[in-house]
Amino acid sequence: MFDLRFARYPKRWTTAVVAAAIYANFFTNHYLFDARWLLVTVVALVFGRCVMHFRIFRFRWRMPLLLAFLLVAFFIWLAENIATWSNAWLYPSQLDGWHPVSPEKLASWFLLMIISVVMVTWISPPQPPDGHLAE
Repeated sequence: MFDLRFARYPKRWTTAVVAAAIYANFFTNHYLFDARWLLVTVVALVFGRCVMHFRIFRFRWRMPLLLAFLLVAFFIWLAENIATWSNAWLYPSQLDGWHPVSPEKLASWFLLMIISVVMVTWISPPQPPDGHLAE
């Protein structure tokens, strides 16, 4: 629908290694070191040069892929705050009164976005923008 294209998308094997590390951290952070912020840094290094090109109606736009990940994560985090505020569900710390969901959850949603995108790119490999050679 948006005709997504990617300039300077990283090697897929590199993204798979990063996604596997993120996935492992979601489980091991309860027993070992929580590497969430280290993984965010690694994601910034791996995806930092990538630019997403997309189409809305007849207009072509471009955006740094990291910004796209951050925006999606932010809106999920915002929806999570709205849902807890409206008592759709509550976290244990909110049982005695509502408060915003921790900004650390924003990093978790950001990292989850990476896993999701990497899985999709194994089914549908990222294509370069029209007129660009694959980089």
